[in-house]
Amino acid sequence: MPDKPLRCQESRYLMMGYLDGELGQDEAQRLQNHLANCPACRAELEMFESLKKETGAMSYKELPEIYWQNHWDKIYNRVERGIGWVFISLGAVLLLSFGAYHLFHDFFMNPGVSPMVKVGIGLAMFGGIVLFVSVAREKWMLQRVDKYRSVQR
Repeated sequence: MPDKPLRCQESRYLMMGYLDGELGQDEAQRLQNHLANCPACRAELEMFESLKKETGAMSYKELPEIYWQNHWDKIYNRVERGIGWVFISLGAVLLLSFGAYHLFHDFFMNPGVSPMVKVGIGLAMFGGIVLFVSVAREKWMLQRVDKYRSVQR
C-alpha cells in the first residue's frame, strides 16, 4: 500500500529533520515527492537551507577570561546575598513570632480557650508576620532602585 502524499503542514514538520539528515529513507522520499510538486514548500526549504548555511559559516568571538570571571563572581554574589536574605528573613520571622507569643502568652496559656482557636490565631499571627517581613523586605529592596524616589508626590 503506497504512502499517502504529504500535506504542506506535515512537510514543514519534516524539513528540519531532512536538513539535518535525521529522516529515514521513506520519510525523506515522501518529503522529496511533496517538494517536487509544491513550489511554496520548496521555497521554504531553500530558505532554511540558506539559513543553515549562513549560521554554519558563523564564527563566534571568544570572550576574554576576565568576562567569565566577572560573570561567575556576580552569580556567586547573587547566590550568597540571596542566602543571606533568607536567613535575615527567617530570623526576623522567628523573633517577631517569639515577641507575638509573649505578647499573647496569657491567651495561649488560658485553658478555657479551645485548642482549635489557639492554633487558628497562632497560624494567622505567624502568617501575618511572614507577610509583614516579606513585604517589608520587598519595599526596602525596591526603594534602593526606584528611579522615581526623588519625585515629590
